Amino acid sequence: MAGAIRVDPNWIADYATTAEQAGDDLAAALRTLRGTPLTSVAFGDLGRQVGSANAYNGAAATLQQQVGRAADALHAAAANLRTVATEHSSADEDQASSIKSVHQS
Repeated sequence: MAGAIRVDPNWIADYATTAEQAGDDLAAALRTLRGTPLTSVAFGDLGRQVGSANAYNGAAATLQQQVGRAADALHAAAANLRTVATEHSSADEDQASSIKSVHQS
């Protein structure tokens, strides 16, 4: 077929697994980031005076939000890719059944 797009459901399913693993890795990193937060003691007297702990904790919170959104996006993409793979695989099976029934008649 000229201009037809070929879809490989197995490749899409494999890519969904890759996306899901990346999402899992980010979720694990997020758990680490949310571990014991640094207190002002970690920054010493000068750090306390200039507000290093507050600045660090603000940046850490922003990073945690971004990593959390990225993990969620990858997990959603993986689920949607699996849906696409399943739909295309089912369509291929339906077409194969139709071809077999035509040749058997």
